[in-house]
Amino acid sequence: MNIRDYIESGVLEAYIAGELNEKEMLKVEDMAQKHPEIQKELEDLHSSLNAYAKATGNQVDESVLKEVLSEIDLNEKEKFLSIMNEGTENEIQKVNIIPVWSIAATILLVISLGFNYIFYNQFKETKDRLTQIESNNTLLAEQVNDQQQNLQYAELRIAHFLNEDNIHVRMDGLEVAPESFANVFWNKQSNAVFISVDNLPEPPSGHQYQLWAIKPGQAPIDAGIFDHTQLVQELKVIKGNVQAFAVTLEKEGGSPIATVDQTYVKGFLEKS
Repeated sequence: MNIRDYIESGVLEAYIAGELNEKEMLKVEDMAQKHPEIQKELEDLHSSLNAYAKATGNQVDESVLKEVLSEIDLNEKEKFLSIMNEGTENEIQKVNIIPVWSIAATILLVISLGFNYIFYNQFKETKDRLTQIESNNTLLAEQVNDQQQNLQYAELRIAHFLNEDNIHVRMDGLEVAPESFANVFWNKQSNAVFISVDNLPEPPSGHQYQLWAIKPGQAPIDAGIFDHTQLVQELKVIKGNVQAFAVTLEKEGGSPIATVDQTYVKGFLEKS
């Protein structure tokens, strides 16, 4: 049995509210003894219920209770006098009169059950609302994190575009992925290569993208594998007379030889 599913099923709340039969109650207690996390959840529910009861202050209206008890007392008197008047001296009539305290206890029990039901519903509604708030806060945190990553990505791109030592090469999509594109920044001083992944499709399982530097009369030179989900990444140092850069889809870990028919994007350096 999945303990988390059991806790979230609502059976513990029903146990606290007294809605389970004896067999179901014993099962919950047995589960609590076997699983500390269930016992802790029960303790937390007890604490929450106590705190909520103190905060809301739900109590029986004393004026209503007094009025009900007064009405019971009056009815009992009338019933007793009526029976006595109907009898004769030789007749002894047995009157089965329910004690007032018993009726009052029953009424109190009914009122208590009513308040417990209302109280439990209010508690469950509050708990559900808190769960929704936590969910909304988590979503908001994720959105803020995404915005921070986008801002960081934009700052990195701007820094590379403004760096006068960088040669910028835009690589556009080829027939394999016409909508794709990416940008390469090749530093003239350090010969370091940076790639900005702008739009590349999710690679198939077990595959990875790899950047290649293309020089005249040579096979493509490995410039490094990269993560298509990350921001601007620094790859390998490339020296010499480079004409173009291209990205191919390779098996995970990269390849020493470019799979040319799996070229996704390619871009040429501008001639000076």
